[in-house]
Amino acid sequence: MVDCSLIAYYMNLAKSIYRHKKRLKSARIGFFNQTMSSYVTSNEHEIFSKGFSVENNVINFVDAQRRLEDTIKICEFKHKHFTEFFRTLQPDDQIYLKERYLQEEEMINDRVDRECFDMIQEIEEAVSYRFMGEEPSPYVEDAPDIDDVSEEEFVQAFDSAF
Repeated sequence: MVDCSLIAYYMNLAKSIYRHKKRLKSARIGFFNQTMSSYVTSNEHEIFSKGFSVENNVINFVDAQRRLEDTIKICEFKHKHFTEFFRTLQPDDQIYLKERYLQEEEMINDRVDRECFDMIQEIEEAVSYRFMGEEPSPYVEDAPDIDDVSEEEFVQAFDSAF
């Protein structure tokens, strides 16, 4: 079974990378445009001094920045390898993928979808090894049928998961 939403995601990776970079830039601008000194403010009952919490604000900003930078690296890796694969396809297959997943036209070519999905699974596996440092989770198609799993295997898998 081919996951069409995953193919659509890969076909739109360039836009996703652009949005992530734009979000990172606006987060940096927003962080450095705020006042980092104390100031006097009031409410209905009192006047008080309020200051910039370096510990909370800087840690939160650096964590968010690092997550966005990691996401951008992963997306760029996926985009690079998917683009290389896309260029190996026949021109008719490229047109089909563009029309189906970018222009959202109703057309079906199971062979191209399957070929594309298989490559995406390989890219996801490479991402899992390279960036997560772990073996990828099994694909739904590769997972054993629930009826084929013995009770002992089920208990063992359940116990090891928790």
